[in-house]
Amino acid sequence: MRIARTLSLLMAAVVAVALIVTLAACGSSSSGGGSGASSSASPAASGFNIANVKADSSLNALLPAAVKSAGTIRVATNIPYAPWEMYTAVGSKQATGIDYDLSQAIAARLGVKASFDQTAFDSIIPALLAGKEDMVMASMFDNAERQKQLDFVDYANDGYGILVPASNPGNIHTVDDLSGQPVAVQSGTSQIGELQKLNAKFTAAGKAPVKILQFPQDSDALLAVTSGKAVAQMDDQSVAAYTVKTFGGGSTFTLVNDPSVASSFSNAIIGVGVPKTDTQLRDAVQKSLQSLIDDGTYTQILNKYGEGSLAVTSAQLNQGK
Repeated sequence: MRIARTLSLLMAAVVAVALIVTLAACGSSSSGGGSGASSSASPAASGFNIANVKADSSLNALLPAAVKSAGTIRVATNIPYAPWEMYTAVGSKQATGIDYDLSQAIAARLGVKASFDQTAFDSIIPALLAGKEDMVMASMFDNAERQKQLDFVDYANDGYGILVPASNPGNIHTVDDLSGQPVAVQSGTSQIGELQKLNAKFTAAGKAPVKILQFPQDSDALLAVTSGKAVAQMDDQSVAAYTVKTFGGGSTFTLVNDPSVASSFSNAIIGVGVPKTDTQLRDAVQKSLQSLIDDGTYTQILNKYGEGSLAVTSAQLNQGK
């Protein structure tokens, strides 16, 4: 009976946090105060309107025959991961976010549609390699390990952030304070590799390594922090900052704002991942993205979510290290 009640309470907590995360994901990232206003701003407010993205027949001609025949690019993603991908409201299956809008714009410029397919993050690359999806847009960091299987059309600069409860019970003020502490991450992410590198440094210095706790969803990792299972969560800098601003009206979490965070982890760039064998689609996506950069659509999408500072100036391939 006690076990059943404990499981019931735990499931209730999971549901509650998942709902809060979805609501937070729909908050405005531009207010800086977590007002809770919808992030899917109106076209008039954001400047972005998918109806204004016109097809380019010369770019459509670059697409692989299978994509042109299907009329759809299958885009693998993993929701929620605000502000990159999220749902418009609790219980909704309508996606929004930077990756969603940009995927739709890239496809529209190519004269086709884009599906936006929910996929477990650590299953995305296998799905692409198996031909179940055509490309990935899931705030995926372009790095040397992933480049062994995918080519990346890079579209945003980012980094790594450390998020802690506002009360900071683990007393985390620098990266060194993570030594011996449990830190939550989403499985399959590059954050795991970064923490493993940090652990190698800790071990060499005679310090206790970070206890890396992996979870299937980003929201599960966040729940580990709110429940006290982990003292911190390591995430994309943009995602961590967005969560701090929008979750609980901006009073629930804080970032570890110390120079050691930037100096301890790699620089990061986000890219559209395409199987290395599909050079036609890769080149078509690169040229489509470049045209969206050139006409200002790309900047409108980033600004819609308050992330203009992440912009790249041109669509380059495989710039991650």
